[in-house]
Amino acid sequence: MDPLPIVVLVAAAVCAFCWIASLVTKDTSWVDRLWSIVPVVYVWVFAAGSGLSDPRLVVMAVLVTLWGARLTFNFARKGGYSGMEDYRWAILRERMTPAQFQGPSFLLVFCLAAAVEPAARREPVVGAVPAAPPFARTPARFVASHPT
Repeated sequence: MDPLPIVVLVAAAVCAFCWIASLVTKDTSWVDRLWSIVPVVYVWVFAAGSGLSDPRLVVMAVLVTLWGARLTFNFARKGGYSGMEDYRWAILRERMTPAQFQGPSFLLVFCLAAAVEPAARREPVVGAVPAAPPFARTPARFVASHPT
């Protein structure tokens, strides 16, 4: 199985979770809590995709796991998982309008979601955005697969 679509799906799910959780809880630090953990998942998906037979990928997975464990430990030691939002998010929120604050987060989730479908099918992508976004192709596929 090709690991790239899996990693792209995990990344899209993590981005969507962080954005939605930040809206629901009014705590933007969800991304801070996951940024040292998720790369470990990515690299192990690639290592597993090789059947753990590629020594370079396994060594990289072990090194990234150690790096992620160190970062996670230091973040936890400084109270990162205590449920308190990092003070810097409040400063940014004060300096920006709600649209300025949420806009980039929403855009990231949208762009990542737009990249998921072509990456899963290994279609060429124009820049960071597919030639036609998924929502533009989906109705045609739905109509074609559901004849009247």
